[in-house]
Amino acid sequence: MNIVYISKYLVLPEYGSPTRQFFISKYLSKLPDNKVLLIGSRSTPANVPHFKGFYISKKYENLETITLKGPKINLGFNLKRIWSWIVFEINVLRFKDKIKLFKPQIVIVSSLSILTFLSGVFLKKWLKVPLVIEIRDIYPLTLQEIGSFSSKNPLIMFLKWVEKTGYKNADLIISTLPNVNEHILSVLKKPFEFYWLPMGINPDFFKSNENIACEDLLNKKAGEFIIAYAGSLGKANALDIIFQAAEVLQDTHSNIRFIFIGDGPLKPFYQEKYKNLKRVNFISPVSKERLPNLLKQADVLINTWLDRPIYRFGISPNKWMDYMYAAKPILVAFSGYKCIIEEAECGKFIPAENKNELVKAIIQFSEADSDKLKQMGINGKNYLLKNLTYEYLVAEFNKKLLSLKK
Repeated sequence: MNIVYISKYLVLPEYGSPTRQFFISKYLSKLPDNKVLLIGSRSTPANVPHFKGFYISKKYENLETITLKGPKINLGFNLKRIWSWIVFEINVLRFKDKIKLFKPQIVIVSSLSILTFLSGVFLKKWLKVPLVIEIRDIYPLTLQEIGSFSSKNPLIMFLKWVEKTGYKNADLIISTLPNVNEHILSVLKKPFEFYWLPMGINPDFFKSNENIACEDLLNKKAGEFIIAYAGSLGKANALDIIFQAAEVLQDTHSNIRFIFIGDGPLKPFYQEKYKNLKRVNFISPVSKERLPNLLKQADVLINTWLDRPIYRFGISPNKWMDYMYAAKPILVAFSGYKCIIEEAECGKFIPAENKNELVKAIIQFSEADSDKLKQMGINGKNYLLKNLTYEYLVAEFNKKLLSLKK
């Protein structure tokens, strides 16, 4: 079948770390009788060079990618970002005749941008094909619950209309968020088709980098127990609770050390505020190729979240993929809808932003039998390679797509 997949924030391998839309499209195109036209924009934080003309294309066997013109943007929600949404949808419509020449049998549109829902509805009706909508972030609900936008804000009211229009016209709704169907039901008030498609990995990437040398950046001493975090150091990452736990434990459990691998807007603030903590170290970001081998040097990998209602619909972060491949136990401070970690038996959930529970859990891990911790790490990696490779996820997803054609 011919599949058109549209996602504004698509990143191709030549421009940075490829996004999930690329891997889904890649493996869809490898299945018998499938061809995929994948459409993205230059308007991403990725390093997409300037080009002449309306678009550039690249072919990977049965996968053709299209990068449409658009203004360069940075991270953050602002007017330029919203303007780039509008430009992208205009360009998708300008490209519609070439989409028609591809003779699509299914159209998939992915948020963000949520405005792409409207392009998807147009293409569904114009081409008379099934429409699949992918939800990454729940807009405009995220703006209301995280950004504190009023429900009466004109932008919020417009985006609610866009959201409902997309849901009403979708033949299938997919998402990385396992419990987002509850939100969709609250919007539609009627039955709908939903399919959970979590984040996955490309195992070839990990395997090709397994032998990359990674010096002992953690500098682990005999008898030390290392808790490591890898990722951005910003407000949304809820890292304050880890520093607070480190303050409690530095005198009572001096063998426990905390490592923060990465960069972010709050890194200088944390380095200054917690400079007196003897058992806390910061390490500069390492390449994605080197990260798994660095994570293997820790004893437990940690992931903390803010205590926010929006997480009642679940999460499926890329970070867990890296953590699980490193084959280490995972400690997650999270109060939303839980998935993956418990099923894989590779870690533990505790309530978000709860210092006492975090301290208790860290002590339990540090005192646990080493064989038990090792088995948890093995469980996670085995689960990842069995259930969360894009090859496996896409093969299952393709069955849902085939059912839409019947």
